[in-house]
Amino acid sequence: MHHGFMNKLVEQASNRFSLQSKLAHAEIKSVWSPDITISRDPGSGGKVIAQKIAKKLGWNLLDKEIMVKLSEELGIPEESFAKIDENTRNWFADSFNALFNPSYVSDIRYLNYLKKLLIHSAKDGNVVIVGRGANHIIPPEKSLRVRVTASYKTRVDNTIKHEKRTRADAESWVTHVQNKRNNFIKQYFGQNAYDPANFDLIVNTDHLDLIQARNLIISAYFAKFPAEHKRLKSRL
Repeated sequence: MHHGFMNKLVEQASNRFSLQSKLAHAEIKSVWSPDITISRDPGSGGKVIAQKIAKKLGWNLLDKEIMVKLSEELGIPEESFAKIDENTRNWFADSFNALFNPSYVSDIRYLNYLKKLLIHSAKDGNVVIVGRGANHIIPPEKSLRVRVTASYKTRVDNTIKHEKRTRADAESWVTHVQNKRNNFIKQYFGQNAYDPANFDLIVNTDHLDLIQARNLIISAYFAKFPAEHKRLKSRL
């Protein structure tokens, strides 16, 4: 293989790991009100809980909107971007395509845009951010980092009920999405998605309904950031 090509691959790998380090240690360059990040297991109700928190506090919710904004900034169709979002990438194929296809969106470019968008959104106003490794990007002193989970059975049952899937299809979907998200966090942030050290609060929805989970998270937010209670109490 050509020596110059190999040097470019090594340089890309170095840039990628450098970016990972920057993402994990994002600096606070200005003052902004703390936000809430929600990491969720598929079928646990995390997305709906995030919606309820945003509605209760009068905040913005960043979920699919993140993907739409990023796809617009990157200049690629949203459906194509969906193939990148929260998915792992093969390093060699990614590097090869990035070198010879100017329109190809490398993982470095994706993560760089993701970091910029999340940090900008967090600084711009109070937001609830769902997934995409946000708890590894937003500084912990500027967010309540929440993990929403439930037993495998509960998550499958929820998927059958709310997504109208067969049990076999629900089991396959829960397992596939869970593995995809876990691998995304491991590959791009070098972390175990379940490591409790990366969260302030872990909520199990086996025996909590979505309203109870919402209220618990909001209470934890005020416990971590007591000054915010006075500012937001009129909305509660």
